[in-house]
Amino acid sequence: MDEQNNIAILGLGLMGASLSLGLKQRGFSGCIFGYARRKETRTQALEAGMVDEVFSDPAEAVREADIVVICVPIWTIVQLAEQIVPALKPGAVVTDVGSTKSELLKTMAPLFKESNARFVGSHPIAGSEKTGIEAGNPDLYQDRLTVVCPSEGAPKISNLWKAVGSEVVEMSPEQHDAMLASTSHLPHMVAAALARSVANGDPRKKAGFCGTGFKDTTRVASGSADMWVDIIDTNRTALEAELGRFHEELQGLIQILHDGNQDDIRKWLEDAATDRNQILKLNRVLKR
Repeated sequence: MDEQNNIAILGLGLMGASLSLGLKQRGFSGCIFGYARRKETRTQALEAGMVDEVFSDPAEAVREADIVVICVPIWTIVQLAEQIVPALKPGAVVTDVGSTKSELLKTMAPLFKESNARFVGSHPIAGSEKTGIEAGNPDLYQDRLTVVCPSEGAPKISNLWKAVGSEVVEMSPEQHDAMLASTSHLPHMVAAALARSVANGDPRKKAGFCGTGFKDTTRVASGSADMWVDIIDTNRTALEAELGRFHEELQGLIQILHDGNQDDIRKWLEDAATDRNQILKLNRVLKR
């Protein structure tokens, strides 16, 4: 990555703060401009040395930027893009960190049609149930996979994510959304449904009986509803298909329980353990 590029990061929550900290820690020498809606966040970003300048107006934040990274919920990405397109430098490349790509790219295309800037969709597969600037982690993207959608300007965005330690893979928006519906969006919905199911009735009576199994399997259900409602809204078809397959799996389990055959129950559990262990073994991050 050309370290003389200036970068604007719009949104200084977990993802934006982590990107800025990751660049700073790895010796990035260009200027980092930040935008945050809240004054407290802007002050904290400056005091922490996270950004070189910080703005309350997104258009002002991008005027001297060669790369712009929008780190907000998906539909808010569109709202910010509408504000910044007229202020972008010719040749600037704008990207995002959203967890869905197809609907976003379709919506963004008309905004950039008459612009000399370019929009490239990207998605670093990294995150946390924690939110806010306090959750910023300079190693959040280290050794993580980042998807970049093929388009003009994609090499510059690929180099950005490589600069903070990511491995980059190119994938079409449709392929990305179908894959993430299975590997990310479905697990989140299942965790949320499990939390709701366990809490049904009187959670005060149940809380003391919940152990690490409940905590571990529902961890991601504590994530930002603002972020996840946009993810679900922009990936409904693929997520519905994955929930249908999960429903079939549950129906199969209910039938096994109804039949009462211990060998079938054991095989179902052993197969699940094998599947999980294989996925963890094949994933270079999760196996640690």
